[in-house]
Amino acid sequence: MKKLLSTLATLALVLGLTACSTNENQEPTEPVVEPFSAVYEMVGTTSAGKPKNDTFIFEGETTDGIITSLNFDIIRNKGLDGEYSKKGIMGYMMNVSDATVEATENGLALTHLDIYGYTDELGQYMIYTNVANLTDETTFKDLTVMNYTGEVFGLEKSLPIYQYLANEANITLTGDTKVSELLAIYGLYKDGKFVEGSNRVSFAGFNGGRSYGEQIDAIVAHILANNMTLEDVYEMFRTVNQQSQPILERDTVAGATIAFVGDFQRTVYIAIHGEQFEGVVNSTTTDGNTTVEVATQGFGGEIETHVTFDSTGKITTIKVRDAQETEGIGAALYADGSDFLNALIEGQADISAVDNVSGATVTSESLKKAVQFAIDSVK
Repeated sequence: MKKLLSTLATLALVLGLTACSTNENQEPTEPVVEPFSAVYEMVGTTSAGKPKNDTFIFEGETTDGIITSLNFDIIRNKGLDGEYSKKGIMGYMMNVSDATVEATENGLALTHLDIYGYTDELGQYMIYTNVANLTDETTFKDLTVMNYTGEVFGLEKSLPIYQYLANEANITLTGDTKVSELLAIYGLYKDGKFVEGSNRVSFAGFNGGRSYGEQIDAIVAHILANNMTLEDVYEMFRTVNQQSQPILERDTVAGATIAFVGDFQRTVYIAIHGEQFEGVVNSTTTDGNTTVEVATQGFGGEIETHVTFDSTGKITTIKVRDAQETEGIGAALYADGSDFLNALIEGQADISAVDNVSGATVTSESLKKAVQFAIDSVK
C-alpha cells in the first residue's frame, strides 16, 4: 500500500508539473514528446547446444523525458524458420505447464502433464508426466513423473513441484488428488468429462514470477508506473535482478524474478545513445603510473576495467571495478590475481594470442578488448 501511494503521489506530481510547464516568459508550453527505438540481436547457443538468436526490441515514447509508452519484446530466431516471441505463452518454457489428453484403443491417455519452472532444491526443472489409462478415478499417485534425464520422481519430489500448478485452482495437492481436478485448470476436464486436446497454462512459480511473457509485462508496468526515464531503466537493468543475486532477492520489480542479463542493458543503452559504447572512459597519471579506465560489454553487461601502466609503458596491474558476470564462471576470470589477468599482463605484446577460457568466451574477449583499448590509448 505504501508503495502504491508513493507511486500515485509521484504520478500526480509529474502530471502537475507537466500541466504547469512554462517557458522563461511564464507562458504555457506543450509537453515534449519524443520517440525512441532500439533493436539488439544476441547470437549464441541454447543450453542444449543448438544455435539461437534473440532480438531485443525496446521502443516507445517519452514525454518530457519520462517513458509514457513502451513495447518491450524478445524475438527468438527473428526472420528465420521457427520465429516466435518469448512473451507469448507458447514461446518460452518458464512457469508454464502443458497437458495433452488423447484417445487410444483402450480409452483415454494422458500423454503430457509436463511442467517447467524453478525451485530452490532442483534449480531450473523440466518435468514430464503421463499415464496410459486415464479415468475419473485416476489420482496423482498413479502418474509417472520424471525429469528430462529419465529419472523417475516419487511423490516426495513431485508434490512440491506440481503444487505451484495446483495453487491456480486452490487445490492442496496429495497423492489422492484426482487428476481430473488438475486437468480442469487447462480446460481439458469440463462438465464431468475429459476433453481431448492440448493446452498450456501459466502459474505463479517460485517467488511469485509467472510465465516469461507475464514477467516482461510486469517490467513494462513497473517502468510506466514509476515514471522512469531511459537512464533510470538502464540503471535498474545494470544493478538489480542480476544473475549473482539469489532468486528470492529478485523482488525489486514485483512479478519479475528473471535475471536482467547484459542484453537488457545493451538494448536500453542503444535506445539512449543510438549505439553500444565500448572504449576508454578516463585516464589518470600519478607518480609516473597511468591508469586507464575502459568500458566493454561482457556476458552480464558492462565491464569496467582499470589497466595500470608504469612509466615505461609496461602493464603492472589489471583490476575489474564493476561487472556482473556469472559467479564462478566469467567472474572467476577477473578475481584479483587470477591466472587470466596474469596472462593478459604477460601477453601485453600480443593480447590476441592470449587463450580464451572455455565456458567464458564472452567475458574473455571483453577483458582482452579492454586491455587492448588501454594499450592503444597510451601508445
